Amino acid sequence: MEYYEKQIIRGVKEGNENAFRSLYDNYYHRLFCISRQYLQDDFLAETIVSDVFFHLWENRRTLDIQISLNAYLIRMVRNFSLNYLQKNYVEKEVSLNGIDITSPLLFLSDEYPLGRLLEKEMIEKVHEEINRLPKETRQVFVFSRLEELKHEEIAKRLGISVNTVKYHIKQALSILRERLKEYQLVLLACLMKLF
Repeated sequence: MEYYEKQIIRGVKEGNENAFRSLYDNYYHRLFCISRQYLQDDFLAETIVSDVFFHLWENRRTLDIQISLNAYLIRMVRNFSLNYLQKNYVEKEVSLNGIDITSPLLFLSDEYPLGRLLEKEMIEKVHEEINRLPKETRQVFVFSRLEELKHEEIAKRLGISVNTVKYHIKQALSILRERLKEYQLVLLACLMKLF
């Protein structure tokens, strides 16, 4: 961590308003752009970034930043943005077939290098969690989503009933939603893009 960052963090922890103003001035625009990539709404992005700074100030005495200040703030704004999306868009049961992959998730665009890194991280996480599914559930899920086989084809290939196929797909989606809930909406959109 750079000397400047350490000074800013120490100042904020001590309640120094000038240090906080410097933090705000140096990072606001960058964090706003990141949040806007997730939310596609200037007002919401402004609100999220304001919430991040408010949270920092309110919890300044207990700040424990072990990584660079820049990385810490980016992680915070990403988590706040994803939490907003999760609360507002994932109230209904989410199914992979129901995700609209044409929605304007700009962070998936080649124009945003940070977005490409986030996408890569999320895709790796999805594959990791798919590989952790129980064997038969994973097999059914891969046939359904990767090979795009119909339920009847999967049932015939594996020698199981169509209802068992449906059960395994439902179970896979349920497990993935639980394990990936931090990234839920974003990851499912990436997953659809992959397939």
